[in-house]
Amino acid sequence: MFSVKRLLSATVLVVMPLFFNSSVQAEVIGKLIRPYMSYSMTADDNILRIRDQMDAEALLGTNNLFDISHRFLGGAVIDKQISRQQLHFNGNWSHNRYEKFSQINNNAFNLQGNWNWFLGNRLEGNLGANFDKSLAPFLFQPAIKNVRSQHTEYFNFAWHYHPSWRLRGDYTHFDFQSDNVLLRFQNRREDRFETGIDYLASSGSSVGLQYRHIRGKFTTPIQTITENDYNQNEVKGRIDWKLSGKSHLRFLGGWVERNNASFSTSDFNGFNARMTYLWKPTGKIGITLSGWRETVAIQSLSANFSLNTGGSATTVWQFSEKTKLQGYFSYLTQKFDRFSVFTNRAADFSNNNKIFTASLELTYAPFHGTELSTAAVHNSLSSNSSLGGFTANGVTVSLRYILGNQ
Repeated sequence: MFSVKRLLSATVLVVMPLFFNSSVQAEVIGKLIRPYMSYSMTADDNILRIRDQMDAEALLGTNNLFDISHRFLGGAVIDKQISRQQLHFNGNWSHNRYEKFSQINNNAFNLQGNWNWFLGNRLEGNLGANFDKSLAPFLFQPAIKNVRSQHTEYFNFAWHYHPSWRLRGDYTHFDFQSDNVLLRFQNRREDRFETGIDYLASSGSSVGLQYRHIRGKFTTPIQTITENDYNQNEVKGRIDWKLSGKSHLRFLGGWVERNNASFSTSDFNGFNARMTYLWKPTGKIGITLSGWRETVAIQSLSANFSLNTGGSATTVWQFSEKTKLQGYFSYLTQKFDRFSVFTNRAADFSNNNKIFTASLELTYAPFHGTELSTAAVHNSLSSNSSLGGFTANGVTVSLRYILGNQ
């Protein structure tokens, strides 16, 4: 099993001696090891996503839902290339503090390690592990503190057995745990197997077919359910096509079949697809359009899923070397499976949700490695739930610094 303590101990043993060796400090810090830090402050008029029909006074002791949160983050990136092999590590820790709702204060950390390996001229892949411990969003669990831990280990390969053909394979193990007693029924393990074949055009475009099999099991099951296994099979087509030097189309779509051991009424059998179009009309403007119909995990829980249909648009304008403006818009509808509605007593899953998100962000880089940004965000939910929906507006100001080459 993935051990965070072992990974942290090994990292400290390798990295710490470098800081006390003056002969290698200049070469290591900023090149091999790139420390970074950031601070962000968010002011939001409904920071806990309290619903319209909830009694905020009884729940929080106030009807004023406005609060300011602060996030302090520090970490480091390590990149090392040995011959053709590429090693990458990224680790960070953050403290999140709320001025009014201090009961939500939390610490989070994230660790990522990856070995991009090469064997000969035709075989390559990745071997790595990720660990993330952070606060779950309040979208479906308003005002509930749920610090979740997610472990991921993976191995994948790509075999270029012919200049025009590529064979792919992937295995991922996923482990999810919640520290909230009311939500531990969602704890689970999942194994994902994927294989695919692609045709590679000389232009750099590709067309392929892939198959994925997912096996999952709840590790803290609900006592009234005898079996907690689920299986999912997917057969999808892949298109990654460069239409021109300024436009790029990506498509992944096909048939998905999902079977639950205990809740056959929540089985799914239907079409899933996502299409993304990237267009760069000028050297300073980029536009990304996306549309999808997918069975999507609820807060990274693919055991409980919703059928999402929606679209999004992102526009980036780099109007100077140091300044860029980015706008984002998305609209989606959600329909939850019956298993989610039955089991999740701490959350509020209705049959139909409509979520609207819009944001505008301005980023300024006054010096190399330094970014100052401010963003305005609007988020709203309309629902046929008895708790109703919500509307939230917020502003975030962030400062980020990374040492070394980027």
